[in-house]
This record gives sequence, structure tokens and C-alpha cells, in this order.
Amino acid sequence: MMMQMLIFVLEIALLSLLAYVTTATLYCLFLSSAYFLVKEPKSQNGQKLNSFAIIVPAHNEELLISRFCENILQINYPISLQKVFIIADNCIDKTAEICGKYNVHVLNRFDSEKKGKGFAIEWALEQIKLDNFDAILILDADTTVKPSILKELNKMINDGSQAIQCYIKVPNRDESWFTQLIFISRTVNGLLYHYPKYKLGLSSYLMGTGMCFKSNLLQEKKWTAFTLSEDWEYFAQLVEQGIKIDFAVRAVVLQQESKSLQQATTQRLRWASGRFYVVKELGFRLLFKGLSKRDIVMADASLALIFPNWSLLINLIALVFICSLLLPSSAFKTVAIISSLSLVGFQGLLLLSGIYLSGNYWSVFKAILIAPLFLVWKMAIDILCMTGLYKGKKWIRTERHIPDKNVIKD
Repeated sequence: MMMQMLIFVLEIALLSLLAYVTTATLYCLFLSSAYFLVKEPKSQNGQKLNSFAIIVPAHNEELLISRFCENILQINYPISLQKVFIIADNCIDKTAEICGKYNVHVLNRFDSEKKGKGFAIEWALEQIKLDNFDAILILDADTTVKPSILKELNKMINDGSQAIQCYIKVPNRDESWFTQLIFISRTVNGLLYHYPKYKLGLSSYLMGTGMCFKSNLLQEKKWTAFTLSEDWEYFAQLVEQGIKIDFAVRAVVLQQESKSLQQATTQRLRWASGRFYVVKELGFRLLFKGLSKRDIVMADASLALIFPNWSLLINLIALVFICSLLLPSSAFKTVAIISSLSLVGFQGLLLLSGIYLSGNYWSVFKAILIAPLFLVWKMAIDILCMTGLYKGKKWIRTERHIPDKNVIKD
């Protein structure tokens, strides 16, 4: 009797999990199909040239800040309409000294209490005069940008966008198997998730760098995001107040990726911990509020928080499959096994689409052979953060490195 009760409880749990991952997978397939089937909204081609302030929080970035400054000064946009502010945030290295060699404005910030990127952004927005600029672009110091980035953002602002997320690519994709996997993940995320959302008139989420806002928006909706994932927090705050984040597929930011699991672990723990916190605090609130107001954009945006990310989704599907194998023979077991295998097939279609769109077939295929190791690592991170075993409360900078020039690609 006890065994039958345990089997029944397990079947109910698996049924709920199966419904969850099936819904999430179908949602991903719906968005990816929109990439191929839905046309991008027509641009109004406004003629105004907007002015931009580029804000760059930088904490002990002496290793990469020269590369950033040299790159940012090559942007193809009237120099009189752009100003770069480097926020030397609690730096104890030569970040500020190095920046002094370039035509950028250095703002030194020292605050032993309010540490982290969110506080640095808030402070910077208070220091510069927002009225002097039409828009604010926030970048990380470990990034470079395509020269056309401000031209592309200017077009979208003229078309009415108030908040914009740039397309983030991985320039050092050939540095290791890990960077290859992140490269294909970023391709799927950018082209088969965010870009279709823009085509459909839905909201993207913010990704920490390459975030652009109209100045009047930042004056009205003050920056109050200070968790470990300040980007997720501010995204949820904006959407809750009726502000949609548009995706700029042609405004490209190249963000250097950690070359190994060891380097990336601290960063991913911080991201996951912050994201799960925002999910708990705002995820379902956004969903219920969107449904009650019949606001499709708000309700859809909540799914970015409620549904699992790609790697977690694959791990959950694998969990359903493995647990189903442990059940005694029954109709439910057969359905669960067939369903989970079908979901794996659908995820495979997404992966193949991403490989096709990346145009980097052979090296990516080689990296995929090691993908199971990546999934196990990512599962460990998600478990640590979901269960609260990882209690990261302070921001820790990801270890930097200078990649070989031979692996850097646009």
C-alpha cells in the first residue's frame, strides 16, 4: 500500500513537471518559428540624430580597459553626440590611470558600503546630467562593440523605443569548448528568442550589458536595481510599469566569455542566484498582474522569469526521462518516456537551428560532444541557487583574461 502511494505521488510530480517542460518547449518552438515566418516591423527612418551618454562600470579592469577604450572611440557616429563615462568603481588598480590616456571621462567612485554594479549605475546616473543626453547606453568593460551600434540604436529610438537590449555575441568563441557552447547558446538566445519577440511586439529582457534607455525614462523610472542580477530586477520593474524592452539585432556588443568552467562558475552562480531571487519576488506577480489587466506583453514577459533557461530546461527533461524509467510498467510510464524523448527531439531542432544560424558548423559540433559535462555543471549551479545552498549576497568580479588574438572573431 505504501509503495503504491509513493508511486502515485511520483506520477503526479512527474506529470506536473512534464506539463511544465512541455509548455516551455512549445513556447520556445513558437518563438523560433516566428524568426522564419514573421517580418520585422518597418522602420520609420526618423532623421533625428540623438545624443548618447555611454556609461561603463569598471571595477579593477586594468587588464581589458585599454582594449575597451580603443574600441569605443571607433564608433561611427558624430563625436559631438556621444560622451563616454568610465566609472572607476572602488578600484585599487590602474583602471582610472589607464583611462586618462584616452578621450573618455573618468568618474572615481569609492563606497565601502554600497558595492556592486547596480549601485555604480545609480551613482553614475546621478553624476551626469541626463538632460544633456537623449539616451544612455550601459556597457561592461569586458566588451567591445560594432562601430555601427549608435546608428542602429538611434534608428530604434526614432521609431519609438524607450528601452533597448543589444545583441550580445561571443568574440572569443574558438578559445575553448566552453566558449563554443556559450557561442551557440547566445546565437539561439539572440536569434531564436529575443529577435522573434521583437518581431511579435513582445518584450525582451535585459542582459547586463548593451542596455540602452531614453534619458527621460531613467528620470521617470529611477534605477533602483541592486541585487546580484540588477538587469533582471530592472527589467521586471520596467515591464511591471508598462515599459517594453525592444531587441536591437543589428546593434552588436561583443562580450568576452570565460574560457573555462572554473572561470565562469563565480559569474554563473551570481547570475543564477540573482535570477531566482527576482523570480521569487516578481515572476508570478508579473504573470498575475498581466493576466488581470489583459496585458499580453506583461504576461509574456513574466515567462522569461517563470520558464527555465535553456540548459535548465534540458536538464529537467532529462530528469523526467530518468524518473520515468524507474516507474513500474504502466500506460503513464510509456507516455512519460515517449513525451520526454519527443521534447529532447524538439530541443535538438532548436540546437540545429542555432548551429545553422551561427555558420560555424564543425567546431560547434565538436563542442557539443562535451555538452553533457556543461549540463551537469549548470545543473549543479541551478541546484545550489534554487535550494539556497549558495548564499551569495555580494558582487564578485569575474576573473579576466586576455584571449589569443587568433581566436577573436566578429
